[in-house]
Amino acid sequence: MIGERIIHNGELALPSEASFGLDDVDVTYGYGCYETLKIRDGLLYFPEFHEERLLRSASILGIAHGIRQGELVAALRSLAYANAVASCNLKVMLIGRDGRNADWYAFMLPPVVPQASAYSDGVSCLLFRGERHFPAAKSLSMLLSTVAYRAAAAAGRYDALLVNGRGEITEGTRTNVFYARRGSSDEIYTPPAADVLEGITRRTLIAALSESGVRTIERPLRVSDALSGEFALAVTSTSSRVIAVRTLFEGPGPGLAVERSPELDRVRAVYDGYLERYAARTR
Repeated sequence: MIGERIIHNGELALPSEASFGLDDVDVTYGYGCYETLKIRDGLLYFPEFHEERLLRSASILGIAHGIRQGELVAALRSLAYANAVASCNLKVMLIGRDGRNADWYAFMLPPVVPQASAYSDGVSCLLFRGERHFPAAKSLSMLLSTVAYRAAAAAGRYDALLVNGRGEITEGTRTNVFYARRGSSDEIYTPPAADVLEGITRRTLIAALSESGVRTIERPLRVSDALSGEFALAVTSTSSRVIAVRTLFEGPGPGLAVERSPELDRVRAVYDGYLERYAARTR
């Protein structure tokens, strides 16, 4: 954690004021939801979208809260001003409570910046069978994601891509998935929103592609299709933007190379331009 202040229930506080008992089952059982935002060069990206998703996650999980519209955004801007950190990640945690409104916190973490080679060379991902509970909620129930991500990291992979019981790739443990048919420049695919957490980058990338005349179609991605060589894949997140997938691994053996495509290189360029325009009009 970085910075001298945090937010506790909408107010600036010291980190020492935030503590939990070992018998706090709401925390230890992961009864809550969270968001991760980014500040880069002093600019807080898409805070309204993150507030909207946090409150939607709370509703899905049945968590009562007293957060008014715009209150979270104002608190995050207050925290950014108080700590005066130019670039960082901002994490918001909302803890559900029995019989009263949720407690919520916001604090700063070091920025997550992928290595430059991830953009130039692409990354490798591990296919991992599992489905998140309440997939549309960004919940604190992180067991599946943690087990899958650690398995991927132990094998030297960038992320684990979750595979559901129908044999479809849904999402990464910390990324969304986009894919393109080779040779097709006017359509990009992504797994259906009903099966995944709708990332803020997913949402804004779809908007950016629409502005550039490219349709995004929600379409399941079967593992067999991903391994067929017919499609190029990319993963997206708040910190990484758009990164091509170079290799897919189903287990400890050799992986399958996924050839990069100009279609996904264009997707990344479109999104980078979208972020530049957002920064120019928001500062």
